[in-house]
Parts: sequence; C-alpha cells; structure tokens
Amino acid sequence: MTKKIIFRADGSSTTGLGHLYRLFSLVEIVKDTFEFVFLTHETSTVSVVPKKYNKEFIPESIKTENEPEWLSANYSPQEHIIIADGYQFISSYQKEIKQKGYSLIYIDDLAQEHMYADVVINHSPYIHHIDYKKEAYTKLALGTKYALLRPLFLKEAKQNRVINVIDSAFVCFGGADPFNLSMKAVESLLQISNFKNIHVVLGAAYKHTEILSLEEKYSGKIKTYRDLCEEDLIKTMQLCNFAIAPSSTIVYELCSIKLPILSGYFVDNQRGIYDSLLNLGAIYGGGSFINYTIQDFKVKVEEIIKHNDINHFIKNQKRLFSGDSKNNLLKLLNPFLITFRLAKLEDMLMVYNLSNDETVRYFSYNSDPIILESHKKWFENKLTDKKCLFLIVLFNNESAGIVRYEMNDKYATVGVLIAKKFRGKKLASYFLRESAKKYFKQNHLPIFAYIKKDNKASIKSFENSGYSFYKEENVKGKPSLIYKLEKNHVKE
Repeated sequence: MTKKIIFRADGSSTTGLGHLYRLFSLVEIVKDTFEFVFLTHETSTVSVVPKKYNKEFIPESIKTENEPEWLSANYSPQEHIIIADGYQFISSYQKEIKQKGYSLIYIDDLAQEHMYADVVINHSPYIHHIDYKKEAYTKLALGTKYALLRPLFLKEAKQNRVINVIDSAFVCFGGADPFNLSMKAVESLLQISNFKNIHVVLGAAYKHTEILSLEEKYSGKIKTYRDLCEEDLIKTMQLCNFAIAPSSTIVYELCSIKLPILSGYFVDNQRGIYDSLLNLGAIYGGGSFINYTIQDFKVKVEEIIKHNDINHFIKNQKRLFSGDSKNNLLKLLNPFLITFRLAKLEDMLMVYNLSNDETVRYFSYNSDPIILESHKKWFENKLTDKKCLFLIVLFNNESAGIVRYEMNDKYATVGVLIAKKFRGKKLASYFLRESAKKYFKQNHLPIFAYIKKDNKASIKSFENSGYSFYKEENVKGKPSLIYKLEKNHVKE
C-alpha cells in the first residue's frame, strides 16, 4: 500500500508561528512527490496555512497526551508517516506514537528530550550528535545541510551576489513580534541618512498598529507587507542590501538571498542559532533584542555600514547554505518508502522492459537488445535458482528497480537497475545498501560488483553504499573496476 505523510504542527499569536512556517518549507519540498495532509489543532492560526494544502484539524477537546490515541483511530499507522514540529511532542508522545506503529520524523531545535523518533532533524549549525539522548535506531540529521528552506530559497542559495552599497533595508521579526521590535528597528533606520527604502514584513499574528501610521507618514520610503508568497518574499528581500531579523527561520532565508544581516534573539530557541551563525561569520551580532531601544538599533546599524568588508558575511552565508538540502531531506524519507520483495512470474515483462532500456544496454557487458523469448526462459530459470536472490524494489508500492545477487561457492555478484522514472533521485546506493542487509541475513560470502570504467554514476552509487575498490581489470574486453563488500562492512 502507498503511504501518505502527516505534517503535524501548531501555531498561534501566543505560541508563535515558527513551527508552522518551518514545516511549510518541508511540505513545499515534498508535495510534488508524496500525498500528504497538513494536520493542525483547531486552536491554531489556520489562516497562515496555504489554501492549496489538504488541511485537517485535531478537535480542541483532544489534548497532547491523548493525541496518539486519536491519531491511530483516524489515520492508519500502516498508511501514514508522521513529520512533527513542536515543543509539545516530548519523549512520552514520541514513544507512544512509535508504539502505535507509526514511522516518525521529528523536527527539533532544543536537544532536551530523549528521542524515540526514527529521524530527528535539527538544522542548527551548532548542534552535535553528542548533544542528544536517543534510541539506538534514531537517526540524527544535523546542521545546515538539512536547512528547512522552501524550494525557491534553495534555488537562490546556489546563486552568487555581491553587495557594494547599503541603502535599502529589510525588517522582519516573525509572526507575532511580541516586543514590537519591527517598530523600533524602523524608527532607527529613519534616523540614518543612508537608507532610501525600508521594507517591513509583518507576521500574521502581529497586533501592533503604530507602524502603519509610520508607513503613512513616510509614504514612499516605508512599505509594509503581510502574507507574502514565497516568490514575492524573495523579490522583496532582493530589493534590499541590508536586513534586521532574529535568528530563526527568517535569518536562514536571508542568508540564502545573501546580504549583511543584523541578527539577535528574543526567545531561548533562537540563542543557539544566533551564537553559531555569529561564530561562523554569517551575521552581525546584536545579542539579546528584548530590551533594545531605537538608539541600540541605530548604533549597531551604523557599525555595520562602516564595516570594511560587508561581503565577508556573504561568503560565509554561501558556505553554510549551499542549496543542497532538498536532496538531503528527501533521502531521509527513502527508508520509510522503499521496500523489497522477491521477484514473481508476473514481473517478467517489467524486468524485460527495464533490461532493454537504452541506458541499461549501453552500460551492460553485452549491449545487444534482448529477445523476449530468451528473456522469458532466463527469467523463469532465475525464479527457481536457489543460488539467485532476485529482488524487486518498490518505492511507495511502485516498482522502482531490481537488485539481483548471483552466488557461487566463493562469492556473489550483484547487479542493480533503476527504472527510468526513479533515476536522478540518488536511490541506487540505498537500494544496494538495504538489499545487501537482506543478502547477508542468509549468506556470509562477500559480494563483488563489476562496473564499466566509464559508468561514473554506478561507481559512485557503489562507493556510497559501502563497497570498496578491489581491483581493475578487463571484463569481456571492457576496462572495468571491481568493487567488493564484506558482511562486516555493511553501512547502517
């Protein structure tokens, strides 16, 4: 059966909207590949959830401690993967979710709870494996290579940018901005003659009104925005060559656009990101913003304007945010969606068509097209051959490729084929690694892979799955590399 993803987060003017927005970035990355439902509590600020999302709601009467029971009654654990973001999903919640039979990915930024989730994502640059208490099976995905950024920001992160002048500012303090720091920052910028334009993004939970009067007074110089889509937010950021923002998801987005940033913190979960980005030279440090005055902002901004090399910040931002996190995040989902089964007679035509694929034939040692009648006899023999482990790989219940092990008295040889639809998704190494575990449950003999020397993609896949270079030789007249995998070298 195919699996759907449950994206689970809450947010309001009281608790903030950060968990919702952070999870939106992951939805945008996977929405074209997987079916999903965005699940939030009835008390959440639902208006910020994109209208195009398939939304469902947890009744207000259901408390966090009762949620796993409610979930299992409404969403089959066999058919759903949960991706959760929120401080309420503590150890006891995770443990019960796992006991219900769900696969669980948890997005964290505190490293305080004992983790029972299958995967924990923490995209803070300061966090380390040693900071976590976890189950043996829990995989940690740490650092900015897993940055939870929306696709267009990831695209911009790959671009280069040089800032030569500072005269246009971007200001954003998140969903609620409880200390009205947006207003103080803007008033400070008005006192600095360099700035010709000030662009202010206000969160959906922002309740203050004074800044709107200020916008009216300085019409043409100050412009406020709400509910910007991803594309419009990027365009607004690109109009600017300086930014003031807290060390939350917004600062990651600004680093992707690349510009000098005055950043600080006003809640505890921002402190770690702030300290690490400051130490890595990606932001200009403002420290705690809680008691900031207009004058404090003015002094810090003027210091940045006088900085000898503002592009120093941009170089470090580029190094931290390369734009590759989409592939890294998608790879985390693979183990929950890829399964294996033994080949059956009804797979004959699928294997025939895949084996006759133009690319497959090119990299095979015999490039001649395969005749159907010959393939049928060969396939039927392999199904009954006790020295052949013939596996069909399924990606979310769809045939995605084959892995075949041929055994003799001393070793086995392996072959892997990826269906055309699934190529370019970096799945081959996972197919090889996981199928090798199945092979070694039944056998102890080493596995050899014979690869044409010009098949660079295949070589990389085998190396990434734990195979080691063994030797180079001609195979059927073709320059080839031979790779080897021993049972005690299988990657977890």
